[in-house]
Amino acid sequence: MQISNSFRLGSPEVFPPAERHVYLDAASVGLSHKGGAEAISKWQNALAEEGTIAFDEQAEVDCLDNLNEVMSRLFGATVDDIAVASSETVLMQSLAWAVMPPKGSKIVATEITHPSTIYPWMRVCEHTGARVHWVKAGERQAVDPDELEASIDDNTSVVCLSHVEYGTGQRYDLRRFAEKAHKHGAILVVDATQSAGQVEIDVSCGVDAVATSTYKWLCGPFGTGIMFVAPELQKLSPGIVGWRSHKNMWDFQADRLEFPSNAKRYEFGTMAYGTAYGATESVRHLLDTGIKQISEHNRRISKRLIAGLEDLGAEVLGPQADFDRSATVAARFPGKNSRDFGETLKAANVIASVRRDFIRFSPHYYNNIDDIDQGISAIKASL
Repeated sequence: MQISNSFRLGSPEVFPPAERHVYLDAASVGLSHKGGAEAISKWQNALAEEGTIAFDEQAEVDCLDNLNEVMSRLFGATVDDIAVASSETVLMQSLAWAVMPPKGSKIVATEITHPSTIYPWMRVCEHTGARVHWVKAGERQAVDPDELEASIDDNTSVVCLSHVEYGTGQRYDLRRFAEKAHKHGAILVVDATQSAGQVEIDVSCGVDAVATSTYKWLCGPFGTGIMFVAPELQKLSPGIVGWRSHKNMWDFQADRLEFPSNAKRYEFGTMAYGTAYGATESVRHLLDTGIKQISEHNRRISKRLIAGLEDLGAEVLGPQADFDRSATVAARFPGKNSRDFGETLKAANVIASVRRDFIRFSPHYYNNIDDIDQGISAIKASL
């Protein structure tokens, strides 16, 4: 079937800015789902007008349970395996303190991972005496998967990976690294902030925990994080606790703390609940559209982008094999200062990000081939 260059999976009615800009920046901040933004405003306005009459205790439970439900479908998990909090970072921090990797053990991570992925584990290492083992990247800012796998040994307690690297879009085979980690008695912990919403994630591959924020590829709001927690890690004591940590959170007593028997033990405090309504709407739209279809669409337009960049003489970073890539594309331009070049692109209405010494492009399902071609034309004109 011939697909038009103007075809978008995410329509302009749902993502209005997609009509006004060549927006290739989902890896920074994804365009917000219009229905999700409206759900947040509706909640906030009702709260302002009626307080707890509009948002009582049952509504507070339901708003997170609804998000748990759609996220369980996104991850191929059960609702009991999902926890919600205000960001990926606080959930990762709580998990790191729960795991407490012991003295002398190592946490395997790549040197190109995002700080929010590994900082929580580095902080715990200071306390326990564990250490981080950094797997180096090559000249193209790509990690050799064989070298990464070889670094996992009997001394490893945790393998901590970004499913998709924030800079270059390199994607890892989670099943492969879960199997290797478990073979050596370690766990695989995944930051999916750069993958959830653009590639399929099935936790049955053996991952032990997956945490993500919602404001990038999930097209949701700031202020919401979600974490899948495998049953074995649901037995640990979370590193961050609060009034929601008790199995009966409405039984307000300070002299007891009995954790829920599921992942909800990692939920701990009051948050901006309206963001949960917005995230639920955006994830539902992704599920209704189909993550597989989104992934295939994104791969098609990112391939067009890579070909166009290479025709202009750009050095495209990251791995070369399609299987190891996502929709994120990073490129250097010979003789160009990336930061200055990024401003030039912005002035031409091509929205991308500067990371380190390269430009990062991250098209999503609200983009089309015409967007890519317009972006390439703007880049060519500024060279």
